[in-house]
Amino acid sequence: MKVIEFLGMPRAGKTTAIEIMESYFKHEGKRVRVVYEGARVSPLDKSDRYNYNAWSFHNTVNRILEARLDHYDFILVDRGILDHFSFLEAITKHKDATSAKEYYLSFLNLQDKEIFFSINPEEAIKREKKHKPFLGRVFNKLFLEQLLFSYNRTIDFARSNLCRKLIHIDGTKKFEDNYQEVIRIAQTF
Repeated sequence: MKVIEFLGMPRAGKTTAIEIMESYFKHEGKRVRVVYEGARVSPLDKSDRYNYNAWSFHNTVNRILEARLDHYDFILVDRGILDHFSFLEAITKHKDATSAKEYYLSFLNLQDKEIFFSINPEEAIKREKKHKPFLGRVFNKLFLEQLLFSYNRTIDFARSNLCRKLIHIDGTKKFEDNYQEVIRIAQTF
């Protein structure tokens, strides 16, 4: 069983990549479960970002654990452990949230691999405007810049301190290029 997290900036192509990889694995006869972002179903008010993120994190961890019990060949996680860690850093504005961050990282052993999707804030906003008539709390340039900074810090930290070999996908590339890259990555598992 392999648990693969897809993390990174909004509108960078994570969900599309999950769909591509899910189709690929199923075509290969593998059992696949997708764990979608816990924030989609949170009953909490989004204005309390800290507790909203904590709820989403725990919901995601619970669903990963449940999926592991069912012995899928692949569990694809939309915004898993490192994504929540990055978001925690962004919403605390890089202040000391050491105990919460350490707690989040204590669950990293549930995942085998992480694929990081980057995109610049301006492109993310441009893509979001194509899908929604108005932008939400996350879709403002200042917060997206803060979030990108947090992701980059998390990636550096994970590589240097946690010995994680994250895969990076540039979400600004054309769909066709990233499609081929996602297929190549899937073939390595």
